[in-house]
Amino acid sequence: MPKLIKKRDGRIVEFKKEKIVEAIWKAVQAVGGRDKKLAEKLADEVVSLLEKQLKPDEIPHVEQVQDLVEEVLVKSGNYEVAKAYITYRKKKEEIRREKIAILEGFYEEEVAKRFSINALKLMASRYLLKNEEGKLIEGPKQMFERVAMLVVIPDLLYDVKVFDKEGKQEIKPFEDFEPEKYEGKLGFKTENGFIAWNKYHLERMKSLYDELNSQGKMKVRWSEFLRMLENGEFQEYYKNF
Repeated sequence: MPKLIKKRDGRIVEFKKEKIVEAIWKAVQAVGGRDKKLAEKLADEVVSLLEKQLKPDEIPHVEQVQDLVEEVLVKSGNYEVAKAYITYRKKKEEIRREKIAILEGFYEEEVAKRFSINALKLMASRYLLKNEEGKLIEGPKQMFERVAMLVVIPDLLYDVKVFDKEGKQEIKPFEDFEPEKYEGKLGFKTENGFIAWNKYHLERMKSLYDELNSQGKMKVRWSEFLRMLENGEFQEYYKNF
């Protein structure tokens, strides 16, 4: 049995026969069937055919597997189940296309599949950032990252490396700050690259720092805090994402 499978969006993920079983089982149930063992048997046949088609180390595509499911259902005489499966597959594709249209160039299957069409429409109309022409400049994933990057700011400033809850620190001199110069440069390393604070995040960060500093709770100057951010000294907070 293959170990991996290629998704529509190009991601390579673990191959799970259980997903084939579940898809066939939904089709069986749609026509009034109650025998899940039938779905398991048919899934075994799909995997067997797939193994015969694949070259050594070849990774199957999800569409290839779905085509084989249709083939097995028809050849086994389960015509009504096949019809239900084809209808289900077509409906999923229609939903996928509509979601792509809503999110424009920011469609990511792993994220979009978690939300209904109506939820994505609401997100796109009210919460996702747009440019002056009304075009999206972020998708759901980027929106959640943006919010997470805002929420994590207090955690950083309350870190024991820089924060004194007793408020016994000498108040540090005020330092001017131009967030535009640091926008996109400060943030966290991720599995796929880097996620950065925007200028609004940084404005909030400086404002909170100044507030805590006025209370004698900051152990370091603002410029030193920035240096610590640049050096990745708060990278452990990324795990909270």
